[in-house]
Amino acid sequence: MPKIVNHDEYRQEMLEKCFYFFGRKGYSNVTMEEIGAELGVSKGILYHYFPSKEGVLSELIKWAGAKNINDFVRQVDALENVEERFDAFMVVLRESGKFYQNIMLLAVDKYRTSDIEQVTALYNLFTEGFVSLISETLHISPQFARSIFICVVGIIFNSLAVNDVKEYKSQLDFFEAVFRPLVVDVPGDIDKAVQKFKDMYMKFLINLKVVQDDSSQEKLKNAGKVNQTTRLKKIKPEQKGKMNSKESKKKGRIALVEYKAIKNNSR
Repeated sequence: MPKIVNHDEYRQEMLEKCFYFFGRKGYSNVTMEEIGAELGVSKGILYHYFPSKEGVLSELIKWAGAKNINDFVRQVDALENVEERFDAFMVVLRESGKFYQNIMLLAVDKYRTSDIEQVTALYNLFTEGFVSLISETLHISPQFARSIFICVVGIIFNSLAVNDVKEYKSQLDFFEAVFRPLVVDVPGDIDKAVQKFKDMYMKFLINLKVVQDDSSQEKLKNAGKVNQTTRLKKIKPEQKGKMNSKESKKKGRIALVEYKAIKNNSR
């Protein structure tokens, strides 16, 4: 009796096997023959499931996006409160660094080899799925969820560019410090959230010395303007001429004293 093959499952297995192969080698550096050899299947079977190498790349990106969403759903499915879900979200981010880097590499390959409209459609499909998941899971607006998604994409790209695992973890720690008060604490205790955000602002987000220096300088400038304006307001128009005359005489006396001191010292 012939073996019954679930073609969808078999396709998924092939995609999973060649996911890191594509990322490691690069789209332009592999052929369908090499993909088949990596998977342990003939070229004919490979073409049966994927009509072209570009088709493999597109399916890989779709598969990776779906896998990431499904893994996250499994993590948070049994969790009820936002804090636990946010913790689970951070766990997924921390454990999936290499996976996300590989998706980034595949996305760059897709951008280089495909029509921009096709790339945009695929990106929107991936983005909307992830944004909707974040919004629904953490009970935040889609706009806020999109901002979180964009931040995560930036962290992934940065970790790929600097090739440093510690940098990826460090940036995620900073990301968590910034967003946890807004996502977790605000719904339950806004005063607590405000205090946390103040503490985090003073610790991470601002160069306090520079701000104090700038503020002091600005205060001095403003004080000078205020004092000058106040003095001008107190002086009547008919007094301005007298004041200028007095000021001139005063300056003259000061200059004469300074001149005599210099002359005496030079003797």
